[in-house]
Amino acid sequence: MTSHVVTEEKPLPLAFFQQIANASALDEISNSTGSVRFHIFWHGNRNRDTNKLLTSLMFFVYQTTRHGPQNGFRLCLVHPGFHIPSPDKIYGDPEDDIDRLEKTIPQGHMEIFVLGDAPIHTSDEEIGFTG
Repeated sequence: MTSHVVTEEKPLPLAFFQQIANASALDEISNSTGSVRFHIFWHGNRNRDTNKLLTSLMFFVYQTTRHGPQNGFRLCLVHPGFHIPSPDKIYGDPEDDIDRLEKTIPQGHMEIFVLGDAPIHTSDEEIGFTG
């Protein structure tokens, strides 16, 4: 067994991050133009009226034509409240975070990409945990 307590002074070792990527059952999305936007819009649990995510969404983004985390990836976490206006980018709109997420992924690259703002919880009671 291997154990690693993560703290400010002891971040997660890259080897552990690689193992998490290898063992994960998360969706694997190509970084081809429009793929990430399409995935978030259609696979995220979003409010159909506001187009804001109701729950978190997590997936891997891989370089198109490469497969497997050993070839490089971005782990993407999308927080509740993230606004995804449509499954397609409107022509002429300025570059946004999703465009940056879809940029070329170098061989062996490992990155965590977070979209939206993390919910803030200060105590177990605040989130309804009483056990």
